[in-house]
This record gives sequence, structure tokens and C-alpha cells, in this order.
Amino acid sequence: MHAVDCEKAPAGGPVLPLDRALEAAEQPGLRLCSLCGAAAEPVLKGFDHGFG
Repeated sequence: MHAVDCEKAPAGGPVLPLDRALEAAEQPGLRLCSLCGAAAEPVLKGFDHGFG
């Protein structure tokens, strides 16, 4: 999983609302990108940008 503005995020990938991104981040086997900070504490740091 990547932050919205991560250069490694696949083009055309889905953009999840914050609550769904938090739920998805808790799923076993899901990898959070360390490049964009998605893996930083607190979980999903910076994911509040672009979500309404």
C-alpha cells in the first residue's frame, strides 16, 4: 500500500477512503511502502491528505 502521492504507486490504482485504508493496512500479508512513509508510525502517516 502506498500514500496517494507515492512515486512507486501503480498508475490507475484505487484510492481508498481513509477508513478503508486503515482496515486494509491491518490485513495479514499486506505490505506497506516504506519509501512513501505508509509503513511509518503512526500507521498510514500522511494518508489523511486527499480524503474527504
